[in-house]
Amino acid sequence: MFKDLYKKHDWDDVTIHQKIGEILMSADKIDLIRLSMALDAQRFQRMPLGVIFVVMKVISKEDLEQALIIQRYIDSRIASGAV
Repeated sequence: MFKDLYKKHDWDDVTIHQKIGEILMSADKIDLIRLSMALDAQRFQRMPLGVIFVVMKVISKEDLEQALIIQRYIDSRIASGAV
């Protein structure tokens, strides 16, 4: 199911840590092909995956920032036992 990257409550059902690629895929910002391409590029460029997506112009810098906010939101809910 599609989750809105800009609505935190869309992510309330997530109960485990999500990698940035998983978040972006759940938000329909990237597909498996783009994820695979970025992971291949990461092996050689040694950059964070999210930055690679921005450099590849797959997502905007704002999308990356929001995905990181969502990732922290999920992790804080897990750490607090709210899940």
